[in-house]
Formats: sequence, structure tokens, C-alpha cells
Amino acid sequence: MNNRQFLITAMLFLLILTGYNQFVALPRARAAQEAAEAQLKKQEQTAQQQPGAQTVLAAASLVSKEPTSAPKPEELFTLTMPQADVTFSSKGAGIKTYLFKDIVEDVNLTPYEGEGYFATLPQVDFAEFARTKDSITFVGDIIPGFSVYKTFRFNENGINNVSVTFENKTTQDLAVAPWSWNFGPGLATVKSEMKDNERESKAVYLVQEKDKKKPTLETFAKGDKQPELPWLWAGIENRYFLSVLIPQGWKPGDLSADKVKIGTQKRLWGLAGEGALEGPQFSISVPGITVEAKSKEEYKSDFYFGPKDYKAFLKLPYHLDRSIAFGFFGALGKIARNVLETFYGWTGNYGVAIIMMTVLLQLILFKFTLMQLKSAAQMKKIQPEMKRIQEKYKGNPEALNRETLALYRKYKVNPLAGCLPMLIQLPIFLALFNALRTSWSLHGAKFVFWITDLSSKDPYYLLPILMGAVMYFQQKGNIPAGTDPAQAAMFKYMPLIFTLLFMNFPSGLVLYWLTNSLITYGIQTFVNRKMAKAN
Repeated sequence: MNNRQFLITAMLFLLILTGYNQFVALPRARAAQEAAEAQLKKQEQTAQQQPGAQTVLAAASLVSKEPTSAPKPEELFTLTMPQADVTFSSKGAGIKTYLFKDIVEDVNLTPYEGEGYFATLPQVDFAEFARTKDSITFVGDIIPGFSVYKTFRFNENGINNVSVTFENKTTQDLAVAPWSWNFGPGLATVKSEMKDNERESKAVYLVQEKDKKKPTLETFAKGDKQPELPWLWAGIENRYFLSVLIPQGWKPGDLSADKVKIGTQKRLWGLAGEGALEGPQFSISVPGITVEAKSKEEYKSDFYFGPKDYKAFLKLPYHLDRSIAFGFFGALGKIARNVLETFYGWTGNYGVAIIMMTVLLQLILFKFTLMQLKSAAQMKKIQPEMKRIQEKYKGNPEALNRETLALYRKYKVNPLAGCLPMLIQLPIFLALFNALRTSWSLHGAKFVFWITDLSSKDPYYLLPILMGAVMYFQQKGNIPAGTDPAQAAMFKYMPLIFTLLFMNFPSGLVLYWLTNSLITYGIQTFVNRKMAKAN
């Protein structure tokens, strides 16, 4: 490049640079400066409207003029009481360990890693402030002169109290950003129920709908819409235990739920390897507030943490009994449970009470049971003639139907009579199934010898095997001669299927079905002998 070309190129470059600065860079700088000045002016106006207000607590970290120090290690504080040993964490003053003193064996209901139950403000380091035999108070300093106190009080009836109090000792108003009550992750249960606990554990809340007499229990999962109606309490439940917060005089914010990994468990008895064990993580947000200088703001709540005891719940406020699932035939289930409790009051043994309740049900349904067994015996009696008619008219459906109806009229047989009693007994069985399956009263209740817990499976499987044997002889006596081999096989294998199905059922439920089968088999034997003599 010669000197002339270099000079022209340099002049063009300077011209482009000057133009860029004049028409692009300088306008952008002026615009940025004006925006900054406008923002500063807006902040000054806000400060004038709320003189002295300072946000001291953000959602995830503290905002303070003090230099940030290294985080303190977690400390644990244990409160020992007759019903449980409760250990709290200094990080959020939540329940880190809840060792429930169960009738069978102590159960840690919160064994999973996390902030714990009823944890609040985990960024604050709490220290023990005071305690009694049934209460403990924590205090945490947010900034100098601004503290938060948290008190747990455990009462004999199970309705406990927890309060969070912000105390502002400074001379300026201080704003607290939105915070939350945390639950989880996961809620453990007794050993006999751990296998199904992942499915049974869920976040729930209770709402009162306008057109319903009693409140409704709703589940809350990740992505669900916020409740449209105010809720009474919210928390986490499983089949046997419940942990809920009951706000008193303050309006909660949004609910938030998620499923988090809390461990691993075997799938299909280990044949499918191990899979992730998940539990619910739940939180209740609290709107931010401003605590005026030299004042306090207090959030009072009741809470429940313990077993889902239906008898106890009926004596307590807040409709905690709505957390117990009685199923579609809930009314029948509640009646059955009341009858069971009455018989237990007479005998002092829930196993004997279950037998008495089964006998009572059989007396009530005796007419329908007799109808069913008579129908089965009559069908067995006419089976040879039925088979002859089927072979004779197998190519003529109209004649087959005509002759079959004539046979029924001749022997006064109603094939539908065998179905009606089963349809009546099915709702009762389903109601009893849910009533016995969720009954905390049966937990740890002894029957005889090896049955020491009617809420768990028979450890030696003797009750389900005995039940299957009774069902086998009962079915064997009902299979008519000449029955189709496939249908006969179904009747024969049904007791085996029921035995396998009932292997892991609560022994109280198996005891009911065994007693029911024995009574039915006895009535069946009586009917068959009576009809044999009549012939």
C-alpha cells in the first residue's frame, strides 16, 4: 500500500469512527444516563413516602449492612415428652426428628434429609431461648435490634401450638419479605405400612364448600391451581399419620408441593432392581409485612402431628377425622367402626370384637345368604337336566331358551337369586375393608397367640391359608356335576387366588373374611343336607 492509499484509508476510518460516536455511542450513553437518573429519582420518592423502611429479610438470604460471616453449623435441640421425642434444628427451628412412641415400637416419622416439619426462615440461625417440660422457644437475630422468636407448645389432647413473633427494637420500620412454613420431605410410618407408604403419602388441605355440610379433604400436587376457597388446615398425611398447620388469625399465601427423592427401594421384591423412593415436599407461604419501630408482629397457629386416631379426632376441633379415608361407602364404614368399638368395649379384645361383628352381619344378611345358597343347591340339582337340554337344542337357540325357562319354572329356580346377596354384601365388604385398613385402634391390638397386631399381616400366614382352605371346601360343594372344565377350574383356583391376595392384608380383615367363610360354609352344609333329605 503506497502513502496516498494509506492516507485515504486512515481518513475514511476516522470519518466512520467520528460518525459512530456522534450518532450511535453518544445517544446511547445519554439515554442510559437519563434512565439511571429517573430510577434514582423514583427511589428517592419511595423513600420519602416510607421514611426509614428497610427490607431486612429476603426470600433466600439476609440483607444487612453487616459483613457476611461464615454460616454456623447446625445445632439440634431435643424435647422429651411422653408421646414423642422431638428434635429441632437451629436452621429454621423445624422438627428435624419426630420419634413417636408407638405401642409396637418407636417410629421416627421424619427420617429424611431436609429442613424438617414446620421449618421457617432457614436462613436464620436459631438458638434455644427457653423451655418447659412441654414447650420450647427459639430466638434468631435477623439484624441487630430485629429478632424472630418461635415457640412450640405440645398439649395432651394433641392440638398443639406454634407461634412466630417478629420483634423490632430499632427506631425505624423494617420490612420482612414473604416467607413460608415447610413440611417434609416425606412422612414415614410404622414398619408394617412402609411398603405402601410412597403411594399413601401426599400433601393435603381441608376446605369448606358452600353446598356441603362437612369440609372436604383435597390433595395438592405440583402444578395444581391454588384453592379458590379458604382452607382450614394443610400439611402432609399417610395412612396412619397426619401433620398439619392450622393458622389462627392470619391469612396464608400460596401452597406449593413437589415430589423429591428421599431414598431407594426394591421393586417387585428386588426382581426389577431398585427404584427411587419419593416423598412429598410441601410449603405454605406467608405474605411479607412491615414491622413498625419498637413493635411486634405475631403469627399464631395450632398444629397436629401424630396418629390418625378416629376416636380421638371426634373429640377434637378442626374436623381432623376428614383425613381418614373410608372410601365410597364411607357411611357404612363408620357404622361398622362404631359397632366394632362397642363390641370392643364389651370384650376388651378387637379380634373377638371382629368375630362378633361378623356374626351380627351374618344374622342381618341371613335371609339373603340362605337365598343364595338355596339357589346354588337348586342349580346343582338341575344341572344334569340342564346339560341334556343344552346338548339336545344346541343348534336351536330359541328352543334352548324356551326349554331352559320351563326347567326353571318346574323346579322353581331363580338364577338371579344367587347374584342379589353378593351385590348386597359387596358394599359391606368394601366398607369394612376401608374401616379396618385405616383403623388406628387395631394398630398393636392383640388377638390370640401369634396375632399381636391386627393392623398388620399374619406373620406366619396361618389365617389366610386357613381362609383359603375353608373357601376351597365351600366352592367344591357348589360345583355342579358336569360343569364345563374351564369353569370348574375357575371355581377351584379362586380360593388360591384369594389366599395369595389376602397374604399381606391386615390380619383383622383376614379374620373377618375367615369368620364370614366359616359361617357361610356352615349354612351351606345345613342347606345341602336338608335338600338331600327332601329328595
